Amino acid sequence: MSVALTLAGVLLAVAALLLAPSLLIRGLLAPLNPAVVFCGPGRQKRLALSIDDGPSGPGSQALLELLEQLAVPATFFLIGSHLERDPAFPRLALEQGHDLGNHLWRDACAAKLAEGPFWHELQATERLIERAAAPESLSWRWFRPGQGWFHGAMLQRLASRRYQLVLGSIFPWDTFRPPLGFVRWFVRINAHPGGILVLHDTPALNSRTRESLSWIVPELRRRGYRFVPLAELLDPAPAASSAAASRASGR
Repeated sequence: MSVALTLAGVLLAVAALLLAPSLLIRGLLAPLNPAVVFCGPGRQKRLALSIDDGPSGPGSQALLELLEQLAVPATFFLIGSHLERDPAFPRLALEQGHDLGNHLWRDACAAKLAEGPFWHELQATERLIERAAAPESLSWRWFRPGQGWFHGAMLQRLASRRYQLVLGSIFPWDTFRPPLGFVRWFVRINAHPGGILVLHDTPALNSRTRESLSWIVPELRRRGYRFVPLAELLDPAPAASSAAASRASGR
């Protein structure tokens, strides 16, 4: 009996991790790692969209067109070596009001890089994206490690360059290509005030990302959520200003 109960407990824990991880992220991982951004503060129904691994090629242009139609800002965490697929993407994304983050040079586990190779990939990606973005200006602020793994030494390196390491709190396992119905359901049950949604722009996933967003954005807006830039999501000032305005007006 005890073995059966233990197994049931393990299965429940695994199910909770796979299906509703935003609770674990907000309740455990974020407090344990205050230098890492998992989600935004406050109780306002605001979300930030982040898209990894681009650009993917022609699909990235279609993704920009969709985001313009939906009026949704995004932060694109770009991989340096992927710019050959669409060299114009950084400039076009910035022109449309999106933000860019550094996802290093290769789609690989960043935590395995020694200090020298890490700096090389970080700076090579910076230089290439900056050249591609011209004449648009770019101030580097956001970093996301490949495969999501990080360590203390990485955080110290990033702090010296004024980067913030950003992960997320709503990751619908899209890289495993589950049914799109699962992606929609997962985002619906894991959405929360201050959430950071993570999707992907690769040749294999771009069309799925566009199809998912076409449903996710209207659905979450019906539930009262607003999509805002990552910088706005992480800034408590708008919420504080709104509360002060409400007090001043007597509401």
